[in-house]
Amino acid sequence: MNHVATLARSEFTLLGRNRLLLFNAVVFPLLFPIGMLAISRGGGELSDKAVGTALEVFAMFLLVFVVFYNLLSVYSTRRDELVLKRLRTGECSDAEILAGPAVPSWILTGLLTVVVGIAVMVFGGTAPVNAILVLIALIGGAAMFTLLALITSAITRNAEAAQITCMPVLGLAIVGMSNIRDILPDAIARVVEFTPLAAVIDLVNLGWLGRTTSEVVAGATDAPAGFVDTFTAAGQPLLVILAWIVGCVLIANVHFRWEPRS
Repeated sequence: MNHVATLARSEFTLLGRNRLLLFNAVVFPLLFPIGMLAISRGGGELSDKAVGTALEVFAMFLLVFVVFYNLLSVYSTRRDELVLKRLRTGECSDAEILAGPAVPSWILTGLLTVVVGIAVMVFGGTAPVNAILVLIALIGGAAMFTLLALITSAITRNAEAAQITCMPVLGLAIVGMSNIRDILPDAIARVVEFTPLAAVIDLVNLGWLGRTTSEVVAGATDAPAGFVDTFTAAGQPLLVILAWIVGCVLIANVHFRWEPRS
């Protein structure tokens, strides 16, 4: 743990020195969802649809840009500079070397989630029906997108190339947004439910609103599910997140590159 803390502290220092990256990591995930909450309030309480949309946009920016894209750039840059290769000759284990750069993104995930959660309630939204599911969704999402960054870095030569190689994961995330799924044919929409961001969104909606994503999009007004019932409905997205994590670990273990291509 000491090795991870040391590596994480170094990454925090580098993040603090890069004002643009720090601005993107902190402001963008908050700006759009909080702005949407302020506009949607309209002098009264927030509807479930407004809250669901804001949380969805937050999850998108947080997981895709703060976690995935940031770590894709970090892993690719550190490999290109031979930092990863040098670290492997020391006392750090492979897991510690890879976890260290990810800690700042994971901490930001927790802090920004708290800020947005408070903002939802300040602007008139309801408290989460099942905060446990919300935490599992975002923690599991951070783990998934960290692993996706590891896998994608295998085909990314440097930080500049990350702008291109990130596109498949970005596209997969966009397709998982509820408004996109809503206009797709039912057969395709059911397949899209098994994509990473879709599973996170489904779990966040269940945990915060006690409703499925389709109910949120449709603007359902009936009574939401209770605390216990949300666990029953959360089976599929939980399994999807777990399956992605396990699958990505296996792939990253085989294909992650510690040195630049010769």
